[in-house]
Amino acid sequence: MGIRVLEAGLYTTVQDAGRSGQRRWGIGRSGALDGLAASLLNILLGNPLEAALLEMHFPGPRLRFEQATVMAIGGADFAPTLDGRPLANWQRHVVQPGQELAFRQPRRGRWAYLAVAGGLATPRWLGSASMNPFAGLDGLLGRPLRAGDEIPLSPGLPTPAAGLALAHRVRPEYVTDDTRPLRVLPGAEFHALDPDSQAALFDEAMTIGADSNRMATRLEGVCLRLAYPVELVSSAVACGSIQLPPDGRPVVLLADAQTIGGYPRVAHIITADLPDFVQRRPGQPVRFQPTTIVEAERAAATQRQRLRQLATAVALTDTARTVPER
Repeated sequence: MGIRVLEAGLYTTVQDAGRSGQRRWGIGRSGALDGLAASLLNILLGNPLEAALLEMHFPGPRLRFEQATVMAIGGADFAPTLDGRPLANWQRHVVQPGQELAFRQPRRGRWAYLAVAGGLATPRWLGSASMNPFAGLDGLLGRPLRAGDEIPLSPGLPTPAAGLALAHRVRPEYVTDDTRPLRVLPGAEFHALDPDSQAALFDEAMTIGADSNRMATRLEGVCLRLAYPVELVSSAVACGSIQLPPDGRPVVLLADAQTIGGYPRVAHIITADLPDFVQRRPGQPVRFQPTTIVEAERAAATQRQRLRQLATAVALTDTARTVPER
């Protein structure tokens, strides 16, 4: 009982908040690329923030529900349908056994998420259900979905009332042009760039390259140069690190990237702005602006506070709905 995969889609995986505390062993965090969308959907359903859900690229999967549940879809808008009827994103929907979920077209964004009440009950490794394609793990821990897979749901949990939707002011405002630059911290080797390249990193728009996956995204349109040759011992990198390979085209590391690297680290996208970056499709522009560690920490703290406030509001709404009238 759970969800049966009829068609797997291009790259559908189980993700959650990722594996923390394992980088010293060479094990990356993995987890949802758009952690904000995943958190918002779990909050909407009353789930823990670390509950497992599906991350989907277009073409999306076709899924049949084998048991009743409540679900919500968000992140990118892939025009979801249930038995052919359009579904609204960022809203709870009741699903009955036998109903099929499909996705018609990519309207906006690059990665969509499907969460269910209680979360997915798939296996965990080192505390996380997130797929890791490099650890030799079995089943959904080590690979994307395939047709015929069965995804178990968490049993015996209370089902939230349907219909609740996130207010528009709470939903992520993904920017798909270069009108709102993404904030970056200068990297450890930023000053190894020649002066023109230092200026170009912040003054010129780049585009998302077609060479992109959950490991990294290559940026096109601007070629950066070093002022002098740099020989580096492999050093720590993280999701959001911008490295400069010898060809001069920057590469942004993402959730499934390695934990160390030898290319110069010229900048790092702050955590609060990563959702905007990962939701941009190939060919869409991106522009960077420098920031400080203080601003980066403040932005992350503000985002965490808003999530806590939203979780409280959703919990109060559900409590009010379940209190019997007197």
